[in-house]
Amino acid sequence: MQTAKITLHVTATGQNAHHVSEAAFKAVGRALAEALRRDGGLIRSTKGSL
Repeated sequence: MQTAKITLHVTATGQNAHHVSEAAFKAVGRALAEALRRDGGLIRSTKGSL
């Protein structure tokens, strides 16, 4: 079994709680998918871009 072992805090605001939570989960899912995507064995890094 693989686990992330992270604590994630998300702050979101909006008029409709359902849509806010739906958008937050979708955004986190996409961000994690992008962060964990393999690019031909290369290690992804933000070095030099921040």
